[in-house]
Amino acid sequence: MTAGLPIDLAMVVAVALVVSVLLYLIRRERRETAAREMAVAELRESESKFRFIAENSGDVIWVMDIASWHNTYVSPSVYRLRGYTREEAMAQPVEAVMTPESLQRVKSILAEAIGRWEAGERTDAVRVVELDQPHKDGHLIATEVVATLHANAQGKLVSVLGVTRDITERKRTEQAIRQLAFHDPLTQLPNRRLLLDRLPQLISRAKREQSRLALLFIDLDRFKPINDEQGHEVGDWLLQSVAQRIQGCLRESDTAARIGGDEFVVLLPDLQADDDALAVAEKIRLALAQPFVTQDKVGLGVSSSIGVALYPDDGQTEQELLRIGDEAMYRAKKAGCNRVALGMPGADLADFDEIRSAGQSFVRLSWKLSFSSGHPKIDQQHRDLFRLTNVLLGKAAAQPDEPAQFNIAFDALLAHMAEHFACEEEVLLAHDYPQVTEHAQAHRELMAQALKLRDQTSAATVSMAELVEFLVAKLVAGHLLREDRLFFGLFADDQAAVHAG
Repeated sequence: MTAGLPIDLAMVVAVALVVSVLLYLIRRERRETAAREMAVAELRESESKFRFIAENSGDVIWVMDIASWHNTYVSPSVYRLRGYTREEAMAQPVEAVMTPESLQRVKSILAEAIGRWEAGERTDAVRVVELDQPHKDGHLIATEVVATLHANAQGKLVSVLGVTRDITERKRTEQAIRQLAFHDPLTQLPNRRLLLDRLPQLISRAKREQSRLALLFIDLDRFKPINDEQGHEVGDWLLQSVAQRIQGCLRESDTAARIGGDEFVVLLPDLQADDDALAVAEKIRLALAQPFVTQDKVGLGVSSSIGVALYPDDGQTEQELLRIGDEAMYRAKKAGCNRVALGMPGADLADFDEIRSAGQSFVRLSWKLSFSSGHPKIDQQHRDLFRLTNVLLGKAAAQPDEPAQFNIAFDALLAHMAEHFACEEEVLLAHDYPQVTEHAQAHRELMAQALKLRDQTSAATVSMAELVEFLVAKLVAGHLLREDRLFFGLFADDQAAVHAG
């Protein structure tokens, strides 16, 4: 008995150890089972919460399979957004979910995102894009989509998880803010800010495409007395009516802006010829000269003074065109209002007077001492050319009733141009003017244009705008006051003496 005690104790110890291990394993199993059950419960609760959120969210939550480009899940809120049930939405091909333009944008963004992912750039898997999506009733909905790339356990992209939100009201608010920022609240025309944004763009396009652009600077005549006497309500109505008439004279590609008070600016891009700008200006002048009748049958009479500046002839920048147009408008006002005046860089208000012929709407030319070249014969011929041009402009107003007088005036100008050009070329040759060949070519081109206009007037196929555009813009402003100035340096000493005298 005494000898067997150690063996029994050893067995007891061994059994105790086995029981202890079994109890530990049982307790661990129970803990792990409880943990698994808790995890499953939490997972079920999380899934329930996610489903609750997804199915009750105002935003549409969806999952798209990348391989098939079909949605594998769409939340029921798609019905509120697009009018389709979730089953209908999930059955739709991607082409029916968004507009073609939006689909093209999505494909481009997704291809770029997948390319970055496959290249190892996986820190930025979220993309935000605005899309237009069709409603079941046909109208478009502006939406914002936040999408996240999702990969499987092997790291391969398999789906896109997205949230789509209706941003129609936000877009309306943004549009309203833009309208207030860039449009005149009274007339709804573009304001000065939008004009100054659009004008450089049109100049850049004209330069790139080698096309022509015109700026019309319009100021109303006799508006202030109406506004003061009839009240601001009538004045506001008149400005709105003026804006409508101006727009009625323009193409869809043209821009009319109200830049303040009773001043408007019109931009005419893609002109085929300079006289197209004069034709539009004259059309606007005539439209605004017609009476405006209020709802109370009150007749309001205003007119307009319009200055025309042309790119690239009169200016190369927006500041130059606005300045030249503004100066031309003031010349029209100085000449008696209800006039159209062409921009003439280098000239000031004192260079022009009113044409006295009845019904004429353009200004006339006046010689200034600053136009002198310093060569007495050339300067005298320039003064005579100014005088003959004014005579022709005066006769043009009465051409339908007195065609013979108009023809006589035109022939006198042609004869003087031929004589003057020949004399000027001789003087330039004698002074070794390096550009005399190019200058002589410009003379020949001007004579050809003048002779063509003379033939057209005989056939009654030339307009007043075409005649004025040639005489004022090309012959005088373009040639005498611009190209001829290039050789004034030949006679600098004589010119200094003329100014000193």
